[in-house]
Amino acid sequence: MIFVDSSAWLAVSDVRDGNHEAALEFHVDLLGGKAGRLLTSDYVLDETLTLMRRRSGDATVRKFISGVDASRSVQQIWVTPGLYRSALDLFLAQGSKSWSFTDCTSFAIMRELGVIDAFTFDSDFRQAGFRPLPD
Repeated sequence: MIFVDSSAWLAVSDVRDGNHEAALEFHVDLLGGKAGRLLTSDYVLDETLTLMRRRSGDATVRKFISGVDASRSVQQIWVTPGLYRSALDLFLAQGSKSWSFTDCTSFAIMRELGVIDAFTFDSDFRQAGFRPLPD
């Protein structure tokens, strides 16, 4: 399993993103089963859709979310009250780190499921003890 972060979704979808080529190449490998099931969350999708709309407009958003919803390789995880509490505890205890709350929900999900790999271009995942890919 590999967790997919908003930075990866955006890089795959936006040809102007600086990580677009690397993201596309890695995404093709993932769709071929390289890392098993792809996981993402409702919070990550919320963040992705909002940023995607600002960058590229509604047509891109509709195409993206219909693809994710129809995909058999993407499992969407919903943040439960327990995950929310774990994420909030992490968010409030992070000290000098500047992790977003959405990232903290991702970290809580990954810890609960024992996932260490993340398809992301966000260095906060490495700082939190996970392995960002592609490296």
